[in-house]
Amino acid sequence: MKILNKSIIKEVSMVSLISFFIFTFFLIMNSLFVMSDLVIEYGVSLFKVGQLLILLLPSTVAVTVPMAFLVGILLTYSRIVQDNEYHGMQASGISVRSIVLPSIYLAVFVTIIMILFNNYVLPAANLTYKKIYYDIIQKRSGMLIQKHVFINSFDDYVFYIGDKDSKNDLLKNVIVFVKDNTSPDTPAKVILSREGEIINDDKSYRLALKLKNGIIQLGSYADPDKLSQIFYNTNYVDLDIKGLFKNRNEPDDIKGTREMTGEEIAAEIKKGKESKHDKNWLFIEFHKKFSIPFAVIAFAIVGIPLGLMTKKGGRIGGIAFSLVLIFIYYVLLSTGQNYGYKGQWNYFLAVWLPNIFLVGFGLLLLVFMAIRPYFKKKVSLG
Repeated sequence: MKILNKSIIKEVSMVSLISFFIFTFFLIMNSLFVMSDLVIEYGVSLFKVGQLLILLLPSTVAVTVPMAFLVGILLTYSRIVQDNEYHGMQASGISVRSIVLPSIYLAVFVTIIMILFNNYVLPAANLTYKKIYYDIIQKRSGMLIQKHVFINSFDDYVFYIGDKDSKNDLLKNVIVFVKDNTSPDTPAKVILSREGEIINDDKSYRLALKLKNGIIQLGSYADPDKLSQIFYNTNYVDLDIKGLFKNRNEPDDIKGTREMTGEEIAAEIKKGKESKHDKNWLFIEFHKKFSIPFAVIAFAIVGIPLGLMTKKGGRIGGIAFSLVLIFIYYVLLSTGQNYGYKGQWNYFLAVWLPNIFLVGFGLLLLVFMAIRPYFKKKVSLG
C-alpha cells in the first residue's frame, strides 16, 4: 500500500507541477502585455516593470495552484483507468478508499501551505506592488503633465494645462475634462481652474491635482442649453493609472483589505463602525483567505471520482473536465464576490458557494461509485 500511495502522490504532484507552470505562464503573459503599456506609453524602466511582474506572481500563484491540482488529479486518475490499473487494483481487493486517500492527504497538505501563503506572502507582495506603482506614478506625473497638450494618461480624466511654472511646481489655466461612460445621460463635467499643483502624500499613497479658484461646469447632452456652474476655492482630482489607487486609503493607513493578513482584517472587523474600511470588503477578503486555498480540497473531492469514471478520452477528457470545473468555480466565485462586496449576499455563502457546490457534487459521485457495484451485482443476479 505504501508503494501505491507514493506512486499516486508522485504522479499527481508531477502533473500538477507541470500544469502549474503552464497556467502561471499564460496568466503572467497576459499581465506582461498590460505591463508593456507602462514601458511604451509612460517610459517606465524595464527593471521597474520586472519588479512589478515578480510581485504579481503571488496573486497568480494563489489562482493557478488550485487549477493545476485539479488537472493533476483528473489526468492521474483517468490515466489509471485507461491503463486498466484501476480494474487490476479492484481485482486485487484494493478498495476505492485506498486509491482516494493519498490524493486527499496531499490536497490537505497543499491547502495548509496555500492558507499560509495567501495570508502572509500575498498581502506583503500586494503592498510592495502598490508602493512601487505609487512611486512610478509620482515620478512620471510631473513629466506627463505638460503645457499646451491634452493629457489622456490618467484614469477618468483628460487634462489641458495652459502654462506651467516648473521652478515653483505650479500649473496655470487648468482644464479638466471628466470621463464618465456609465450612461449617455450623465451630465458632461468640466473643471476649470486658474492655478493648481500636483501634491502627493506618502502616508496614504495619494497623488492628486490640487486646483484653486475655479469653476465646475455641468452640461447635459440631452439639453445643451442648460449649464450649471459651481464655484470653488479648492478642489482635488485624484491621479491614477490602471485603477490601482481607486479605493483611496486614509492617512497612516496605506493597507487596503488585499494588503492585510487575516489577523489584521479580523482586528479591523472587531473595530466595527470605528474601522475606516468597508465592512463588506473586510468580511469577503477574510473568508477568501481560507476559501480559495480550500478549493484544492474541493477540486480533489470532485476530480477523483470524475477521473475514475472517465472511460473514454483519457487525457483529453481529463483536460476538458478540468476546464469546465474551473469555469464553473470562477463563475460562482465571481458572482458571489460581486454580491458579497455589495452586501447583498451572506458573506460566508458569497465566498464559499463554489466550494460547497464542488464538494457536494464530488460526494454524490463518490456515493454513486460506492453503490454502483451493488446494483450491478443485483442486476446480474436478477
